[in-house]
Amino acid sequence: MKFGIFTIVPWHESKGQQQSLDEAIEQIELADRLGVDEVWLGEHSFSRHGLLSGIWSFAGLVAGRTKNIRIGTAVVVLPLHNPILVAEEAAMIDVVSGGRLNLGIGSGYQRQEFDGLGVDINTSRERFYEAVDVIKKAWTEETLTYHGKFTDVENLWVLPKPLQQPHPPLFQAVSTSPASIDFAAKNQIQVIAGGPTDILGQAPQVIEAWREKMEEYGHPHGHLDPPMAKGIYVAPTQEEAERDAEELQNFSSRILNSQGNNGAIGMPIDKNGNVPPGYEHWANRQNDRDRRDDPGHAGLPPLVGTPEVVAERLKATQEAGINHVFGNFGFPGLPHEKVLRSIELFAKEVMPNFQEAPVA
Repeated sequence: MKFGIFTIVPWHESKGQQQSLDEAIEQIELADRLGVDEVWLGEHSFSRHGLLSGIWSFAGLVAGRTKNIRIGTAVVVLPLHNPILVAEEAAMIDVVSGGRLNLGIGSGYQRQEFDGLGVDINTSRERFYEAVDVIKKAWTEETLTYHGKFTDVENLWVLPKPLQQPHPPLFQAVSTSPASIDFAAKNQIQVIAGGPTDILGQAPQVIEAWREKMEEYGHPHGHLDPPMAKGIYVAPTQEEAERDAEELQNFSSRILNSQGNNGAIGMPIDKNGNVPPGYEHWANRQNDRDRRDDPGHAGLPPLVGTPEVVAERLKATQEAGINHVFGNFGFPGLPHEKVLRSIELFAKEVMPNFQEAPVA
């Protein structure tokens, strides 16, 4: 199995923003030293939900402070960016890290982020599809000529080119929507499952649906293991692990459910109930988040507990066809020392049980 650490650097009320960022980089450095395969960074703006509005500068810091860990984004919200700048920034991270970039991309879902940056969320899907095309061409063609709805350039020399050839691996955050899974497979992009798909118990089915689509399009996929985002927290006793989780794991839901300038922070739907095209399946998303905070939710069991319990639950995850997992290793507001301990317990006492060949 492959394992990763994930952070959007949530800004809990108990900590300052610099402290939150400093602790995040220290956690990533520890994961690197202990042999964790990847770090995944998530971009957000305008709320305590996450401090990585400057995701590229933070990824550059990670590249400079680590040696082996692959550096992933989960995700860069493509419609909020000029895709040519994304191609340049991502290629730069790939070069300075020695070819360690995994570029995870998504359409975004927080209307407040779109409004704050002056991007019409109703164009999100169109912008996303075009941006993927632009980025791949900018990386793989000597010069970029593109005449689309949002990008119109002629003979542009986009530099640097990425170190990994033909380009860094691409990953796409998907829900249970057949259209998003189909787009990923058609464009040979690995899916990132988890979040709502885990809550609903559908992450394995989403990955299986992606494999079926890859097969349909004639793309090889047996060598690929799409990742699943999953909460991970390891403590010396089950009682401590569950108590810490119960007290702190509702932070994200609380922030995302709070009101922004035009509706709930964590929703694409505005305060008048208008749903942007492509976001129809978001109508019940807050209910899904509330289920995540309920220990009896439908997904695969949470990876929370002693090393023995987490290893046992990981085996169940592996048997469901998931061979690639990344997670937070703690909760917003948890003392830094407990997060470091969680990473160390996982790396030293859980990971060694999964070095054998993956379960098909």
